[in-house]
Amino acid sequence: MFHTKRIRNKWNVPAAFAAGVVFCLLIFLLVKVMPQFNRNEETLIVLTARSETIYQGENLPELSAGAEFADGTGTKEKEAWLSKEAGYRVQDLLDDLNEGGDYEVECDADGSEAGEFPIRIRLSGELESSLESEWKGKVRIEVKDGTLTVKKDSSEAGK
Repeated sequence: MFHTKRIRNKWNVPAAFAAGVVFCLLIFLLVKVMPQFNRNEETLIVLTARSETIYQGENLPELSAGAEFADGTGTKEKEAWLSKEAGYRVQDLLDDLNEGGDYEVECDADGSEAGEFPIRIRLSGELESSLESEWKGKVRIEVKDGTLTVKKDSSEAGK
C-alpha cells in the first residue's frame, strides 16, 4: 500500500566542493574587501615634539614640533575638505601645524638640573574645539611627547 521511495542524494562530491569554495570566497569578501568600502575617512596627523639635548647651565633651546601624515595616508585623505567655505583642507592644517600654529610646546626644565624632562604639546582651545565638533570624523591629531636631555656641565663631559 504505502510505497516508500528511496531519496537519492543528488549532491555529488564535485558539487559539494564547489559550494564550499563559493562559501569560502564569500567569507573572504565579507572579511577583507567590504571593510575597505566602509572605511573611516578620518585622516591621522601625528604631531611630534622634537627632542633636544643641552648641557647643564645652557639656555633652553627653542622648543618645536613637526607634523606628518600617518603611514599609508593617501592623496584623497590629504586633500579632504575640512571647510569648503573657508577653502581649508587637511593638507592646510598639516602645513599650519608645521609652521607652529595652534599649539604650544612646553617643558618644565630650566637647564640647571641634569636629567631627562618631557617636552609636551598642548593644542590650542580653538583647535581642540574644531577637532571635537566640525572636523570630527574627518581628521584626528595624535600628539607625541619629546625629551629634553640636560647633561652635566660640558667641562665635565670628558671626565
